[in-house]
Order: sequence, then C-alpha cells, then structure tokens
Amino acid sequence: MKALPAATALLAALLACGCASPGWEKTESVPGGKLYVPKVYAPLLPGSIYPDKKTPVPAKGRPAIVVVCPAKGDCREKEILERAAQRGLVVLVGREPKSDLLRTRAEADAERIGWLLVSPTGDFLRGWREQSAAGGPIAVLLPAKRTSAAGAEPPKPSALSPFRKFLFAASPDSAPSTLPGGAVLKLYSPDGKGLLPDEAYRDAVEWLAGALEVH
Repeated sequence: MKALPAATALLAALLACGCASPGWEKTESVPGGKLYVPKVYAPLLPGSIYPDKKTPVPAKGRPAIVVVCPAKGDCREKEILERAAQRGLVVLVGREPKSDLLRTRAEADAERIGWLLVSPTGDFLRGWREQSAAGGPIAVLLPAKRTSAAGAEPPKPSALSPFRKFLFAASPDSAPSTLPGGAVLKLYSPDGKGLLPDEAYRDAVEWLAGALEVH
C-alpha cells in the first residue's frame, strides 16, 4: 500500500522535470504554452541526409513553428506534434504562445519560424497581425462553418499580412472566396461533426516544413 504514494511522487517528478517523450529531446512549459525540442542526430555519413540514430546531437538552430490553438475545441496536438517531431521542428504550442520566445532560444533558428493557426476567428487574426513578427509561412486550418463559435466573424485572408507564404486547409463550405497571391488551398471533407480530418493537420505541418526548407 505504501508503494502507491511513492509511485505517484515519481510520476509527478518526471512530469515536472521536462523529460523527453518519444521524438522529443525535451519539453518545457513556457509563457503562453509549451515548448517541444526535437531529437536530432548526426548524419550517417558526412553530407548525408540520413541520420545516425546511434549518435544524438543537441538541437541547435532548427526551423520552428508556432501553433496557436483555438480558445475552445480540439487543436489536434497529437497529429501536429507527431509529424513535427519526424521533421525535426522545434514547436511552441498554446492558446497564447509568445513567438518572441523562439528568437531567444538557441534551439530555434530566428530566421525560419512558421505559424500554424487552428480555427482562428476574424477578431483573433486582427490582433495577431498587430502583434506577430513579419514574415514567415502561415498555415491556417478552417473547420466547417457550422462548427464556428456562435457570432464569431469568419476569418478573411485579407486580415493576414502580405508578403508571406500561405496554406489554407479548409472544408468546402469554409474555403475563402479569394486568396492572397501565391496562396495554396487544400480542401478536405469534414466528418459528421464538421471537423477536419487528421490528414489536414499532418499536411499543414509537412507544408510548413517544406516552406521552412527543412532538411
């Protein structure tokens, strides 16, 4: 009977220490969200793109993405993080993540930071545009209109800053009628609840990895 409190204490200690989970060198609670640092390995041979899984190296100057989750609803973090770990991306995820944090971390490349906005409202985009740093690719995931919060203004591409790379992943009824120049639109059939499939989230991470020139 005395083993249970000890086991509970050990679990709590592990969770508090920021210990790594599969695919991640470490995780860390930070202002506005949580930071995930990927496991990185030395190349199998000099100049090779294939990693030597027996030779881990510290993550440094890696491309990064900021994942902004909706105030309510599913952010599909499992799918996002799984694919991001595979691509060696540093990830900052939360409802109000502080993107400037990535510019102060040695693990992230301040010149290669992308955004993944999940179900943003028009009000959110206006505030985000004023506060976010210029530049960087953006992936926006838009669910079916019937799943939007009551009274919420749907987001418009014009609310986003110019001179960026865009991906819009949407259901047919939520797709923007007009797009910024060079933007990519991918349509997905929603499920019975109007939610986008897991594939949409994984595709968004892959697109960001390509836009950030992940090797």
